[in-house]
Amino acid sequence: MKGLWLYLHFPLLSLEMQCTADASEPSILLDEGAARVLLCNAAARTQGLEPGMAVARALSMVPNVRLLPEDAKQAEQQLQGLALWSGRFSARASLQPPCGLLLELASMLRYFRGLDTLWSNIQQQLKTLELSCISATGHTPLAARVLALDGGFCAADTAAHLQRLQSVPIDRLELDAKLRVQFQGLGFSRLGDLLALPSLELAHRFGPGITAWLERLTGQRPDPPVYFDMPAAFLRELPLAYEVERTEALLFGLRRLLSQLEGFLRAHYWRALRLQLELLQSEGRQSLAVGHASGAQAADIWLELCRLRLERLTLVRPVIGLRLEVTEFRELESGGEDLFSAAKTQVVPVQLLSRLQMRLGEQALYRVVPCEDHRPELSWKKVPLTGVLPAQPETTGLRPLWLLAAPEPLSPALVEGCIELLSGPERIVSGWWDQQSVRRDYYVGRWPDGRRGWLYHESAGGWYLHGWFG
Repeated sequence: MKGLWLYLHFPLLSLEMQCTADASEPSILLDEGAARVLLCNAAARTQGLEPGMAVARALSMVPNVRLLPEDAKQAEQQLQGLALWSGRFSARASLQPPCGLLLELASMLRYFRGLDTLWSNIQQQLKTLELSCISATGHTPLAARVLALDGGFCAADTAAHLQRLQSVPIDRLELDAKLRVQFQGLGFSRLGDLLALPSLELAHRFGPGITAWLERLTGQRPDPPVYFDMPAAFLRELPLAYEVERTEALLFGLRRLLSQLEGFLRAHYWRALRLQLELLQSEGRQSLAVGHASGAQAADIWLELCRLRLERLTLVRPVIGLRLEVTEFRELESGGEDLFSAAKTQVVPVQLLSRLQMRLGEQALYRVVPCEDHRPELSWKKVPLTGVLPAQPETTGLRPLWLLAAPEPLSPALVEGCIELLSGPERIVSGWWDQQSVRRDYYVGRWPDGRRGWLYHESAGGWYLHGWFG
């Protein structure tokens, strides 16, 4: 199966997904029996710790090392989270347990205008995840995996992949250990030595399994991967390695969840309108809703909104995990934004409104819409910024942009001697059903200084100013 594939190898995935943002703290992942070290981060290695070392010895060397347990179920969830994250780059991803992810790239190159741009975007996003990763492309899924395990490679051409495969050491191939020893005993040190041999001779001496493996590697035999099914809803949890007592310390883990959310939304061609973030605690949880006025995909936008929302929150107990769910979303408008484009600048005002809502509270901002009442002071109402606008009644006559909170009385002499009535009267008779009846004749008037106002005369006598025109 020829094409272009990308293999992402995360050698420290089970360890780094549990670590905090402080990578300088030495941390190790323990085996199932908590007797030996499985993985070490860079800080632990610099102090002499190594995989396979007894935990007792590791503690004697680095007493303050953080001990993290192995969790097979959590490791599977972590890999699925990375598959969600990859939705921004590829429509087809395959889980490669325990710490690999395979992406099909050939069909995505036109969206990113070539491999160089796509590769650069992926590497940049990997940095934001703060996960160790070795990346390699390949003309087959197996070639991409072999090259990633050998240190990484990037090329779009099949010939370049085949040439790079020649130099892979035999001892780095995922073959049976006994078979590798046999090859090395015969003087084979590189993969190119095997590729140069006739396949019939290889099959005769070492069995058909090695020739089938080489055919999958070079593309002579189909090797379709099993693809990850993107879920129809987004609901993710992230356990924390320790209890968090300050809201700002939650942002590191939250950034990883939101990066998964962005991949999910881009894969579905959706915008999220509202998120439900739950801070899991040993007893109970604290929930908070985070919304965007018109919907957003980008993790950076949602992280900023969540940060503003968390600033106003006081933790009642330490947090041991995060749970994130999309409770409301909508599809992208056709032609408004392609699947992988960056956010347009015209959404900046909407982002500002969303940030103000998170900082001041959702009830602090609202829209004003007209309603079915001819009385000016009762002809409008507040509605939320999000959601569908109610049907708006038709209005007749000219209305001012600035309506006074209460009409101000005007002296008859001022109206008759100084104000020029430009239009009117417009008679409004209403409110007899609720004991707030009005009977007014409205005019548009011009003051001596050029201002235009909206004034009315009551049937019982008296002039009043009700608003100003812009």
